[in-house]
Amino acid sequence: MKFSLKLTACTFAIAAGIILSSSATFAATLLKTGSQGSEVSKLQQALKNEGYYSYHVTGYYGSITQNAVMSFQKANGLITDGIAGPQTLAQLYNIVLKIGSSGNEVTQLQQTLRSKGYFNGPVTGYYGSITQNAVIVFQRDHGLTVDGIAGPQTLGKLYGKNTASTNNRNMSEDIYWLARIIQAEAGGESYKGKVAVGNVVMNRVKSSLFPNTVKGVIFEYYKGIPMFSPVADGTIYNTPSQESIDAAYAAYNGEKPVGNATYFFNPDKAAGSWIVKNKTYVGRIGGHAFYA
Repeated sequence: MKFSLKLTACTFAIAAGIILSSSATFAATLLKTGSQGSEVSKLQQALKNEGYYSYHVTGYYGSITQNAVMSFQKANGLITDGIAGPQTLAQLYNIVLKIGSSGNEVTQLQQTLRSKGYFNGPVTGYYGSITQNAVIVFQRDHGLTVDGIAGPQTLGKLYGKNTASTNNRNMSEDIYWLARIIQAEAGGESYKGKVAVGNVVMNRVKSSLFPNTVKGVIFEYYKGIPMFSPVADGTIYNTPSQESIDAAYAAYNGEKPVGNATYFFNPDKAAGSWIVKNKTYVGRIGGHAFYA
């Protein structure tokens, strides 16, 4: 089995998006304390319409706006951090993309689905059957309602965590190491492939045959040899991408694209003879074959 993971220091830049209007155009930023401009004005007006903001629309994101956002987040089961990121904005603006939708928001949807390995068609800005099918697969993989409609819940999940953590002290040790092993082993794989690697690690944590912590599983040795090659070659200490961090959260929270698999390897790079002979084949995602 070959695992590879890369991470060094503790700084994780979290990519996120922001809705610039009620028509759901996303850009690469967040609204938070200190933000200002038309985007903040639209946020304040939307919060006012929902009864969470009772002051003047100023276009400045101060403590009053932050508190209003936190109230909205708490009422809607979102991470209560006072930052208006993609999940919060999608929920607030009640964005729904479906068959027949078109425009920049669909373009962004298609591009993001493509980056996560779900969309292989041309980016057209039109929501047709190819986009619908990609959304259906994404929803199924993430335990969402499978209807092919990209509503607030699906968009929030797709565009990532609504959090602005900037170093490992703001995430648990389990997520920290899980993101590292995912990056090292599946940095070039699709989002689903990344979650699958995390799935294997979490299955090991829950099995009596392996250590009962994420770090313990990753740094386990057998006859003096690390179970995961990234531990041996040092790539475990390189920095994970945001997608690997998102995949770590997903696997840690129970997403299981490879079910009860506890082993995997790349058949194009290794024979995996012992695994093939002694374990049950589960399936293949990208370059990895998974066994339980």
